[in-house]
Amino acid sequence: MLSRVASSLYWLSRYVERSDGMLRMLKINYASSQDTIQEFTWKPIIRIFSADDENELLNIQHDSRAVIEYLLLNRENPNSILNIITLARENARSVQEHIPKDLWQCLNEYYHTVKDEKLLWYVQKDDPITALD
Repeated sequence: MLSRVASSLYWLSRYVERSDGMLRMLKINYASSQDTIQEFTWKPIIRIFSADDENELLNIQHDSRAVIEYLLLNRENPNSILNIITLARENARSVQEHIPKDLWQCLNEYYHTVKDEKLLWYVQKDDPITALD
C-alpha cells in the first residue's frame, strides 16, 4: 500500500510540474509569435509535446491559436494540459486521505478551470494569454 501511495504522489507531482512547464512555454512562445509573425514556427514545440502524427500537425505550425488549443485542450493529445491535469487529479483522488485538503481543492479547481468552456473561447476568440494565465 505504501508503494502505491508513493507512486501516486510521484506521478501527481510530475503531472503538475509538466503542466506548469508547458504553460510557461506556451506563454513565452505565444508572446514571441506576436513579435515575428513570418519567421515564427511552432514546429519544435509540436515535436516535443505531441504524440500524434507530426505531418498532420505541421499544418498548424504557423497558427498560434490552433497550436495552443491543441496543446491545452485537445482530448486526443495525451500530452495536452487537459489530459495531464486529469491524470494528476486521478492520482490525487486515489490518495486523497494522504494529502492535505488544500492540495486536493487546488488541484480540483485547476481541473475544473481547464475543463471550463470559457477557456476554449479565450483561446479561439479572445486573448490566448488569458487562457494561459
